[in-house]
Amino acid sequence: MEIAREWVKNIFIIIVAISFVEILLPAGAMKKYLKFIFSLVIMAIILSPLAILME
Repeated sequence: MEIAREWVKNIFIIIVAISFVEILLPAGAMKKYLKFIFSLVIMAIILSPLAILME
């Protein structure tokens, strides 16, 4: 149960941090690429328990 709580906490912290960084970014072509990278980071964090289960 502690692992699930830690996982959800990590997801929440990362999403809040990325949202804050997105607010600070200026509009433009670079923002589109950074949003893509941020989505990959969020997806990796959400899928990380699957990697642990596969071991």
